[in-house]
Amino acid sequence: MGFLRDRAESQLAVDKLLDFLIDRGYTAHELEGKKEQKSGDIRFYLDGNLDSPMDIEVKFDKMSKRTGNMCFELANKKGMTGIASTLADRVAYVCPVKDGFDVFLFVTSELKDFLYNTENKNKVKMKNGGDGNRFLLALVKIDTIISEALFIERWKIDA
Repeated sequence: MGFLRDRAESQLAVDKLLDFLIDRGYTAHELEGKKEQKSGDIRFYLDGNLDSPMDIEVKFDKMSKRTGNMCFELANKKGMTGIASTLADRVAYVCPVKDGFDVFLFVTSELKDFLYNTENKNKVKMKNGGDGNRFLLALVKIDTIISEALFIERWKIDA
């Protein structure tokens, strides 16, 4: 039940972000199928130029409001997962707020550099969590994300 509920909530975040991008005039569509989704969840085109696609990995965290953290999945016992394994150009982190969603858009390579940089060990807390503590997670306070200006855009999406 938990997996199906989490999957439905994640799909809602993808749908909301996709609608938001289309409403802003972007040509965009959802990536489907296991092979295509290695590149992310949404493909959009800057200025309608179909020769320059950009892929977005969408991460939804229903607990971010309560914890004050963003949680980035990095690995499980089989290898890299989540942020560490995505081929997407951008990561959209969707946080539920009182009247909708707060979306932080990151350049994937810059986000990975920040998470793995040992100079940031006081800003990034690595821990095991998830099902049976099988996942390596990087926790970063939302206040740190904001104060360090790690995101390239921040959007508010109505519920």
